Amino acid sequence: MPHVVFHVSGHPDDVLLFKGEMLHNDLQWPDVKVVSVVTTAGDAGRVDDWWWAREHGLVDSLRVGKREDFTPIPITVGGHTVMCYRAGSWRAWFLRLPDGNVDGSGFASTGFQSLPKLRDGQLSGMDSLPTAAIPAQHYSSWADVVRTLRAIVSLERRGATNPHPWVNASDYNRARNPEDHPDHYATADALRSFLGQDGCNRAWWVSYDTADRPANLSGTTLANKRRLYYDGYVDLTTRIMGRKPPECDAEWNRWGARDYWREETV
Repeated sequence: MPHVVFHVSGHPDDVLLFKGEMLHNDLQWPDVKVVSVVTTAGDAGRVDDWWWAREHGLVDSLRVGKREDFTPIPITVGGHTVMCYRAGSWRAWFLRLPDGNVDGSGFASTGFQSLPKLRDGQLSGMDSLPTAAIPAQHYSSWADVVRTLRAIVSLERRGATNPHPWVNASDYNRARNPEDHPDHYATADALRSFLGQDGCNRAWWVSYDTADRPANLSGTTLANKRRLYYDGYVDLTTRIMGRKPPECDAEWNRWGARDYWREETV
């Protein structure tokens, strides 16, 4: 059985913007299963195809990194049905929880639900975005979300040959990773609560604050990261939405040539 490595993010494009070169490298190994997990739909409160385009944009980026056919399969894990796109050597899981907005308050279109509010006890539960294939999944508590993430990691680790797999995610440490998106922090807080106990190594990346740090990627490394983002995510979201999303270039210019991170090991 292969090794397994995880990339977990709050929104579909996070791993591409903040750790895309590592995702690209992981996809090149012949004996590694790459598992991407995204907690929110990244819908930004919109009621058009935006969140669906973003989800498929990440899936297409994985295909750019490793050209394999995939099958979308609803899988019941942790008591919830979660969409999983399964290819030969990679997986992409999407919980499709509502985007929490830049201040964590949520959006009117999804009842002002957010992961930060659920974590902080301001909500008694929250519902994922529904589709024809998967109806809204009700998460009854913060512990319910954590349990589902833990179950996904446990499922994908099964049979892997590396006893302490790496999990890449946005840093929970507010001092090391300041002024990050509330969804990023909430996702990291959930992961932090069990990864160490479960024997996983952690690579915590810096998100928004990298815009204020020197560019430290260049050459082939930067080109690989750019290829995943533009040839996958940007290309597909553009085709689905009918025009290039205006934020794509701005966000790449802000964060694309940078990668700052730290490790916590077992």
